[in-house]
Amino acid sequence: MMKDALKKAVQCSFFRLLQEEGSLFDCPIEEDFPYDARKLHEVCINHKLANYLEHMIFPLLPREPKMFVDIEFNREGLNYKAVRLGDEDKRVRPDIVVHNRRSNKDKINFLVVECKKEGSLKEEIEEDFRKIYAMMEDERYSYTFGLQVIYGKSQIKSFLFYKYDTGIKSEKMVVRANKAM
Repeated sequence: MMKDALKKAVQCSFFRLLQEEGSLFDCPIEEDFPYDARKLHEVCINHKLANYLEHMIFPLLPREPKMFVDIEFNREGLNYKAVRLGDEDKRVRPDIVVHNRRSNKDKINFLVVECKKEGSLKEEIEEDFRKIYAMMEDERYSYTFGLQVIYGKSQIKSFLFYKYDTGIKSEKMVVRANKAM
């Protein structure tokens, strides 16, 4: 089953990220720049995660059409990606996507990923959930899978979303620097 194979690939990607790129999670807060005194931005971590996902997920996918792992991909053909969130249409720029960069009937949207660092505002994490859900349901995108990621210093928590019958289900995963769960 593709969901189980994807889940294992994601867990391996998380484990490798923690093992090989752990220093990204230890960046100190800058002292000389109070206007932006924060830890490393999540986009840097997302880039490394995207590399590991590509290595682990591509063997699961058919060779044709050619698939890509992109970060911050905000286009749908000539238009911006936008989804309905609550009462408004909102432009979105998913953190990571696995897709074939096509539009309309030629499009294959396999996985959409939204990431936050531990300690992010609850509202931001909830909005990521809504974006993933909307991008899986919206016929313009219809992602097969979604992944919500929370980066921690010694573990990565996530929810893998997948289509099931007429709805969307999720499974929680936690991967620690010393072992996958």
